[in-house]
Amino acid sequence: MVGERTRRRGSWAVALAVSAVLVGQPALADDGLATGGRSRYVLDPKSTTVDATVTIDLRNTSPDRGGFSYFYNGFSVPVPAGAENVRAHSGGSSLPVSLKGTEDPSTKLAQISFPNLNFGRSRTITLTFEVPGEKPRAKDSTRVGPGYASFAVYGVGDPGRNLVEVVAPSSMTFDSTSDAFTSVEKGTLTTHSSDAVSPGGGSWAVVSLRDPARKDERVVDAAGVSLLLDGFQDDPRWSRFVAGQVTQGIPALERLVGAKWPGGLERIREDASPSLRGYDGWFDPTDDEIVIGEQLDADLIFHELSHAWVSGERFDQRWVSEGLAQVLAERAVKATGGTPHVHPKVSRGSSQAVALNGWDGSAGSRSQDVDAYAFPAAYAVTSSLTRGLDDATFSAVLGAAIRGERAYDPVGTKDANGGRTDWKRWLDLLETRGGVKDGAQVFQRWVVTDEQRAALAPRAQARADYAAIDTADGAWLPPEGLRDAMTDWDFERAAAVREKVAGLGAAATAVQAAADRAGVEVPDVVRASYERAEQDEQYSALAASLPRAATAVTAVGAAEDAATQDRDPVSALGAALLGVRDKAADASALLDEGDYAAATSEADEVTSRSDQALLVGLALPVLLLLLLAGAALWARRVMAATGRHRAERNATLAALAATHPIAEPVPTDPTIPPAPTIPPAPTTVAPVTASDDRG
Repeated sequence: MVGERTRRRGSWAVALAVSAVLVGQPALADDGLATGGRSRYVLDPKSTTVDATVTIDLRNTSPDRGGFSYFYNGFSVPVPAGAENVRAHSGGSSLPVSLKGTEDPSTKLAQISFPNLNFGRSRTITLTFEVPGEKPRAKDSTRVGPGYASFAVYGVGDPGRNLVEVVAPSSMTFDSTSDAFTSVEKGTLTTHSSDAVSPGGGSWAVVSLRDPARKDERVVDAAGVSLLLDGFQDDPRWSRFVAGQVTQGIPALERLVGAKWPGGLERIREDASPSLRGYDGWFDPTDDEIVIGEQLDADLIFHELSHAWVSGERFDQRWVSEGLAQVLAERAVKATGGTPHVHPKVSRGSSQAVALNGWDGSAGSRSQDVDAYAFPAAYAVTSSLTRGLDDATFSAVLGAAIRGERAYDPVGTKDANGGRTDWKRWLDLLETRGGVKDGAQVFQRWVVTDEQRAALAPRAQARADYAAIDTADGAWLPPEGLRDAMTDWDFERAAAVREKVAGLGAAATAVQAAADRAGVEVPDVVRASYERAEQDEQYSALAASLPRAATAVTAVGAAEDAATQDRDPVSALGAALLGVRDKAADASALLDEGDYAAATSEADEVTSRSDQALLVGLALPVLLLLLLAGAALWARRVMAATGRHRAERNATLAALAATHPIAEPVPTDPTIPPAPTIPPAPTTVAPVTASDDRG
């Protein structure tokens, strides 16, 4: 069905008031005239006219009394102001008809005259006329054009004797200010009928017919967005105007919202249907379209475009999305050089006033009296709350609401429990992110119901107590358990959490102060352990862990200073040999992991080694000299041992040579062939005993 709708300015409001007076008192007499009626309106799409026939059955039921006779000699029927060829017949004769204007520029009275109708007498009158329709944006709201029509229909009968029929091609959609119409299709035509009667007799309604196939369709591109514009075929001015506003409006709205066009819209369609329900237009997310009337209204177009961001999908309360859409439209009109509308003033003391949180009318509802108050009231409240915000702050607060952020979380934090913003979160965002001072007072007067008003009473003190915790813990956010309770407006739970975490502020600031003195960043794990705490045991653990974290931060800061300090070459050599930098990195890693004891121990070791760096640097050259001297001595010993071994070997070889002489080689003549080889004679080797002396 239809989604969000705009503020109400209903173009048929005057006609409704006039018809309430005229219909039901057709003869301006007493109840002594029984009336039956059948009103039939036939749309001829080819000639773009409506042919109307109203059949009226009259009977005088006022008896003569007190010497007086009561008779009727005239009857009035409301007709469209532009009605042509108005004629009346009765009994085969023409009757005089005159047209008289009314307060409504779209309605006149056809006053029919006839001979006196005395008691007990009856007369049937047939009134016929044609409705040609007026041009778009004429004061007369009657329209009959190519593929569309919008006009008023009237019934003149008493209860049980009243019938109104509208006959049109079946290809045309039908809408009406009355829900009493039923439709019967026969061939290419559909008859829409109603036998409803107003309390005073008779009936009045405005109907709208539209052939979706007959349209002036064009495409408009704006900021990378392509939209279809479906206007009336005889209203090209509307299409040109809307195209220009869309081209300017979407980029302006993107800047104001702080987010790109979210999609969900395919076309903008010109149609009279919204005015039938008392509205200028609506955003229909079901069909991905905006439906607006013929008016050339930049404010209206921007309002409906704004619903792509601010709608019932993002906000629980209707007044929030409608109020924001109108404030966005107003700012967009100013940004594009236009002049915003002057909105009607509303009073909280009005008889139609309701608490805005109680405005639960949905799309398609007909609570027009309430809507007439609620739309301007929603704008007035939202405008009051955001008037002091510049565009950047307004964009930040609105963007957080659209994303469903919680006011007490860091900007950009995604809420794991949902993405919709209700009135409580909206108030928190306005005051916490936007700095709005009087938000609670405005909500108290205009927004909350009597039951909800009680929830506001403890909120102010709870927020003051929360602010004290937030100040006490320095740059950190209060623990998640407290932020969650504040978001839910569970102020009793919030008070219980505050008691448990009140003493942690000093420890939290001690960690931050230690980091400042040490010139290091507080590790994420340390801050997260505080900000994400939401259970009693976590609060208790923090009382011990935060002081240890402060000690570890101090130690690691000192270790990092020791590792990065400027050193002379000798000390730098010693620090490198001792692995000071590596040890400092290990200490920092342990702190990032939340192992405070190990980080402190490792950091202390770094500091200790840093203090020994000079001695180690000085000792290294001495050690090198000692090593060189030792190496030289070892080399001399090796060489001496090698000489002794060589001498001993030479002596051994000499002794062997003396005992077993070696024959000198004899030169040979290469021209003399060698003597034949004589095999050696076998010899007998005497056995050698162990006591043999081989010299």
